[in-house]
Amino acid sequence: MSEPKYASSPPKTRVYRRVRAVLIGFASLYALAVLLVMTPLIQTHVLYAHHIDFWWYNKFDHPENYGLAPGKTVNLKIRSSDNTTIGAWFIFSDPFYQQLPFPPPPNGDFTFPQKEHIPSASKQNPTILFLHGNTGTRAHPLRTVLYTAFTARLKANVLAIDYRGFGDSEGYPSVHGVSKDARAGWDFLMSKGAKPEDVLIVGHSLGTAIAGLLSAELGREGIHPRGTVLMSPFSSVRKLVDQYYLFGCLPLLKPLSMIPFAPRLVTWSMVHRFDTLTLVPDIKSSVLIAHAENDKDIPVSHASMLFDAFLEPYLPAYPPLPENPLSHSEWDNYTAQGTLRSSRRQEVVATTRIEGYGVFEELQPAVVALEGRKVALLRTEGGGHDIGRVEGVQDAIGRMFGFY
Repeated sequence: MSEPKYASSPPKTRVYRRVRAVLIGFASLYALAVLLVMTPLIQTHVLYAHHIDFWWYNKFDHPENYGLAPGKTVNLKIRSSDNTTIGAWFIFSDPFYQQLPFPPPPNGDFTFPQKEHIPSASKQNPTILFLHGNTGTRAHPLRTVLYTAFTARLKANVLAIDYRGFGDSEGYPSVHGVSKDARAGWDFLMSKGAKPEDVLIVGHSLGTAIAGLLSAELGREGIHPRGTVLMSPFSSVRKLVDQYYLFGCLPLLKPLSMIPFAPRLVTWSMVHRFDTLTLVPDIKSSVLIAHAENDKDIPVSHASMLFDAFLEPYLPAYPPLPENPLSHSEWDNYTAQGTLRSSRRQEVVATTRIEGYGVFEELQPAVVALEGRKVALLRTEGGGHDIGRVEGVQDAIGRMFGFY
C-alpha cells in the first residue's frame, strides 16, 4: 500500500514553524509600536495623556470632593496670551485659611471664599505655582495630596493649573501652548499683587519641562522668582525616548540600534520637543532637582544630567579625546584634565549622604555667595515617580527656599 502524497510534517518542523510564527508576530508588533511612536497624533496622546482620568476628576467647582477642606480652594478661569481659557485652583495656605470664617454659608455654597481674598493671601504667604505632569487633571489625588503638604508643611498658597486640553481647559496641548499657560498662571499671580520673589515654580515630570520653559523665559526678561523645583525631571524628550522601556521592561529603540541612523529617525520625528538641557543657561533662579533612584518612569540619570549642566560654568571644560589614540602623552594629558575636572567638582559641590534616605548635593556656600543663587540635586532611595509625597523632599524645598 503506497504512502499518502502529503505526509504530516515531522515534529521538529512543526515546532520550527510555530517559533517562526511567534517571532514574526513579535517583530510585527514591535514595528507597529515604532511606527505609532513616530505618528504625531499618537505622540501627543502618549506624551500628554490629557484625556485619561478626565471623567473621574472633573468636579472642579467642588474641590472638597477630592479631600480639600471646604472653602480652602477657589476655582478659577485664567486666560492665556493667545486667548485660551484654562482652569485653575488657588488653594490658600493653612495660616490664611484658618483666619477665614467657618462653616460655609447656610445655602451650601462651598465655593467661598471668593477670589477677592487671593491678593491678601498672596501678600501674607509665599505661593507655589504648581505645574503637574501628564495624565489627568489638577484634581488627581496624587496632586491634591501635594497641595495639602505644601499648604500645611510649607505654609504656602498653591496655584495649580490645567494646561490647554487638560480638564476643563480649552484647546489642544503643544509645547508652545502649555508654555503660554504656565506664563498665564505666573501673570495671574502678579496681577493679584504677588511679588516674583514670593512665587516658587514647582514642576513634576512633564511639568518640569514646562517649569523650565517658564523659568528660562523669566530669566531672559530679568525676572527672578523665588526659585524653581524640578521633581522627577527628564532632560529632553529625545533622550527620554532613547531610554524608554515599553511596559517598563522592553527597550523601545535598542533593537533599532543595529540599523544605522534608525534610532535617530525615530527621535527626529518627535513633534513635542521639550528640551530642558538647552534652557539651563537661561534659568537664573535657584534650582532644586529631586529624583528617586527607584523611579521606573524616568531614569534618575536625567536628573544627574541636568545637575551637571548647571555645574558646567564652574568646572573646567571636558577634555577632548586624543587625536592620536596611540599617543601616550595625549592620553596622559586627557587623564590629567579629567582628574582636574573631578577634583574641581569636589571643591564646588558639597555632598551629604543620609543612610536609608539618599544623597544631597549642593553648591558650596562660597560659590552661592559669589553667584547669588543655589543649585542642588536630591537623589532619594525611595519615593518612585511621585517623589513630591516624600516628606524629606518637602523639607528640602522648605529649607532651601526659605519657607521655614
